[in-house]
Amino acid sequence: MKSYWNNKTVFLVALMAFSESVISAEGFVTLPKQGFANSAYMLCNPTGAFGLKESIAPDFKSDSATANSICAVSNEKLQTSPMNAPLEGFTLVGLISRGIPMPAPYAGEVEEVATLTDTIWRNADKTECIYGTHILMKPNLLADGQMWEVNDIVRGGFAGRPVEVAYFFKSEPHKEYGLPEAVFRVGRTFTSVNDGKNTLALPALKGAPDTSKAITNIQAAAVNENWVDFTTDVNAKDPDGVTRMMSSMLYIKTTCSDYTPVEVENAIRLRTTGQNGQHQLEITVPGLVPPNGVIEKY
Repeated sequence: MKSYWNNKTVFLVALMAFSESVISAEGFVTLPKQGFANSAYMLCNPTGAFGLKESIAPDFKSDSATANSICAVSNEKLQTSPMNAPLEGFTLVGLISRGIPMPAPYAGEVEEVATLTDTIWRNADKTECIYGTHILMKPNLLADGQMWEVNDIVRGGFAGRPVEVAYFFKSEPHKEYGLPEAVFRVGRTFTSVNDGKNTLALPALKGAPDTSKAITNIQAAAVNENWVDFTTDVNAKDPDGVTRMMSSMLYIKTTCSDYTPVEVENAIRLRTTGQNGQHQLEITVPGLVPPNGVIEKY
């Protein structure tokens, strides 16, 4: 395991795509350990048919928040730098960026297909941390001639802890990467559910596969309190015609301490669920976890 702290952070140029924002709100929402009444998931942005159509950016300008702004967060400091925390009172204490290689037999001539950033901020009392995740896709072809699509980004290590989630959507397109994709839903689960046409917006609890199931076509997912699953849709050239090259910045807020941030193998899972008929695929990468966080070897 590796440790990362303030004077050893790595700056990711691609994340500067998030350097501007014009809206202000605090949109963190609680993700209960036991899930919800009928689903492990909750909806965040119901527009865009899970990426099959254009999603609508969160809107905080109206007197009351619209349905597509649930879970969304922004503040004036994010206009200056994406390294600023999404909430007041938090300070950057660690940042890791890494290229993501595509394994055989799926890799094309260029193995690296994305850049992932893993960020952590901590409050002044050293009692809470925010874990941030961002992925930028690269236009490198796979062996089948398509480009890699990520539908779900999943993080582990949260068992026994309260969790609040949010995301930051940059409303002005980046000159090179365009708009980010919204977060359609988020769940306290390890299981990512394929979302094509005629699927449930919120996967059911009834009939769910085992809690260790990574990807399923069954429209059900069991609660797993150790994991948080963000459903999005990013691809450098999406076959459905709606291309978003990068995710929003994804946030998980939970309890922590004055510990040195520690990276654990397999803590982040990047998944292609097969929304457009692709081969279902999971790529696991190391990730920062809360103190004493445990990652199951599924």
